[in-house]
Amino acid sequence: MKDDPIDWEKLLAYLDANENNMMEDLSDKEIDMLLYAEDVRRKLRGENPNEQFPLVEGMQEFVKRRKKQYFRRILTYAAAVIAIVGIGLWTVVYNQQPVVVDKTIANTSTQSKGIKLRLGNGEEVLIDTQAKNLQEQGSEIDIAENLIRYKEKNVDDKITNLNKLEVPLGMRTKVILADGTQVWLNSGTTMRYPVAFNKDKREVYLDGEAYFDVAHDSKRAFFVHSGDLQVKVLGTAFTVNTLSERIKIALVRGSVDLEVNKQVRRLIPGEVGQYNTQTAKLSLSDENIRGLVAWKDNMFFFDDANLAEITARLGRTYDYEFVFDSPALKTLSFTIDIEQTDDINTILGYLKLSSPKFDFRITGRTIHIIDKK
Repeated sequence: MKDDPIDWEKLLAYLDANENNMMEDLSDKEIDMLLYAEDVRRKLRGENPNEQFPLVEGMQEFVKRRKKQYFRRILTYAAAVIAIVGIGLWTVVYNQQPVVVDKTIANTSTQSKGIKLRLGNGEEVLIDTQAKNLQEQGSEIDIAENLIRYKEKNVDDKITNLNKLEVPLGMRTKVILADGTQVWLNSGTTMRYPVAFNKDKREVYLDGEAYFDVAHDSKRAFFVHSGDLQVKVLGTAFTVNTLSERIKIALVRGSVDLEVNKQVRRLIPGEVGQYNTQTAKLSLSDENIRGLVAWKDNMFFFDDANLAEITARLGRTYDYEFVFDSPALKTLSFTIDIEQTDDINTILGYLKLSSPKFDFRITGRTIHIIDKK
């Protein structure tokens, strides 16, 4: 076998043909690349989560192995892995080209807006790192490090006043309700709920996106209301997304009943139900459940999603407005599986390197997507 530089056209042709009887025609470097790529494919398809391939770390190793090569060839190496494992995107995490920023305030945090808790008596409390202890309607509310925890005390009468928790764009928080139910609220979300639940049922009202881990109580069902749609559970984990005309509910474990306008549909784990507020129809979606729950674990996951969907999520997460200079760019599709970072420029860098068709320009809190024709 020769030890010449990699012939990428031959290697990609070999991969497309999926032939295994031509190893003698490959150089040592080409064989090394094939063996590594095959290991990527095996781990990506593995059913054991502990053995599955970490995409970001994998691409770092991939680039590290070829760090002496020219940058343009690195993009070709990435294309080779894509051809093997079938991922629509992964790019290089080294040698990133910077996103053009017009003003230094582009990365300024929006946390000064603050998460707000409005109590039943109208009092407004800012949720921050400072510990607070409040009393309301016989219950105790502890606030510390962006966590709100309710502790039910002596509550005899039915609770009528609701607390209102408002999470602005660019921020997230978690609340533990009086029954022990845990709720993660994503950016741009509002939830209303009582400081303590009544004896017959538990109800909250959601506008935005939240992940619920409901404490089991066979005597009191738990209801999440969003407009006409009602989600009914006894004890389970699921996410609700009301950010578009299609309200989506992704069930992680347990079971939930979706109820609206005399329509009822029960979900099983792994299913995504959706309610179209325009047509008033309830149905199942074929959407990948991970795309709806990844944010709770500080991940971005998009499965063959277009750039318009991706930037909508990024805009809410980081509190930026995206403007497409060319509408045609909205339809570009990508598959992404990566940990969220504090800096949006890191994510933009990945997207930028994955396609030569566009670039980003940041002006204040507006990000322009520029056609690079």
